[in-house]
Amino acid sequence: MLRGAIGGTSVALALPMLDAMLNSNGTALAAGEPLPRRLVTWFFGNGVALVDATNPGAGLRWGPAEQGPGYPLTPQLAGLAGVEEYCSLLTGFDIKAAAMHRRGHHDGVAGFFSGHPFIELPHADNSYSSKSGGPTIDQVAADAIGGQTFLPSVQIAASKRVITSEGPTLQFLSHKSPDVSLPQIFSPLDLYTKLFDSFVPQDDPTKPLRLNALDAVAEDVKRLKLRVGKADQIRLDAHLSSVAQIRKQIEALAPECMQPMQPVNTNEDTDGKEPLDEVNQIMCDLLVEAFRCDITRVASFQYTGSVGYTVFHMLGQTLGHHDLTHDTNYNDSVDAATAHTIEAFGYLLKRLKATPEADGNLLDQSCIILGSDASSGYTHDVFNQPCIIAGRGGGALKHPGIHYESPSQENTSDILLACLQTVVPEATQVGSDIGLSTTPLSAIQA
Repeated sequence: MLRGAIGGTSVALALPMLDAMLNSNGTALAAGEPLPRRLVTWFFGNGVALVDATNPGAGLRWGPAEQGPGYPLTPQLAGLAGVEEYCSLLTGFDIKAAAMHRRGHHDGVAGFFSGHPFIELPHADNSYSSKSGGPTIDQVAADAIGGQTFLPSVQIAASKRVITSEGPTLQFLSHKSPDVSLPQIFSPLDLYTKLFDSFVPQDDPTKPLRLNALDAVAEDVKRLKLRVGKADQIRLDAHLSSVAQIRKQIEALAPECMQPMQPVNTNEDTDGKEPLDEVNQIMCDLLVEAFRCDITRVASFQYTGSVGYTVFHMLGQTLGHHDLTHDTNYNDSVDAATAHTIEAFGYLLKRLKATPEADGNLLDQSCIILGSDASSGYTHDVFNQPCIIAGRGGGALKHPGIHYESPSQENTSDILLACLQTVVPEATQVGSDIGLSTTPLSAIQA
């Protein structure tokens, strides 16, 4: 940590991994511990477009027919170009945890990311309501390795159009238990503050709103540069510049009615439109910095919500995404929204790949699980949901990635267990009841 003080207030700023922290080969930490591994769950709501809007049974506009490594990218997957070798596309899997209820979106998001059947809640005023039947996979990981970092995990969201009337299952992505859900952070400013910045107490509105952490640690930076080599000095400058650039991005997004010197963006709409692309980019940049500085190793990222009403206005659309997916007349609009979603996912992967760490990059040391709450919103089917496993998981996952179509409708919990073992190698099971898995998916393991 870089340390400093302003006005008697202590300030600390996390450091990226430097050569001085590694062994002589750059393959492990100096004390011999392995490089940190990361786990991310990445969610988008309402599934993907159908091949034939008049025949929902014809399948999805999603994966190619070809299997194995070097599979071609379909138009929906075009956003993975440049990182496709890090991506395993998994099709033909079944959410076994969903067989108990068959409630569409609820089954999909709960079963896919936890392996536990959800728990029904009273819903006299709603069409349905539920809570997670157990911890989601990110929180299983956080319980095991979260004590090794400043933050056990972080919960991030890009779109604010999240349904809040059908219980915690659809409102939140991360759950520690059936009765403890972890709210996601929607504001880039709030996430920046949580990770990198320092504030004076908020009990007095006349006080300055912000202490500049970069200014506060300037003297410590000078001292550190005298102790490290040229390469580390360059990495340190790059890190500080990156943090400063993210802050400038937040300032640039500030509404015009706010003071321009205050980075106050809280993901506010402009003329009723969400700044979805801008917020997604900043959130991804912040998550990459959090991983680079080992502030946390576990994250959940909710791009759009389950039964969410995000409007992809940048594509010329005016209706909420959930409504589009339930009307086959808008199948092409759903197709365009899915392609845009994968571009957003691809941005995170490309940023991770472009960020060096030791003798590789952050994507080498990460496992990112992409999933949705249905194969398509129109069918509400939880079989053959879109699923991508990205990253090398510290060498635990197959590289280059493959397209693997399950020949036997395997349990999606098998996917979760293989991913969990990238950060918790001793893990032996995921989920419970009909969703239980004790057999990690060997097809994606190295």
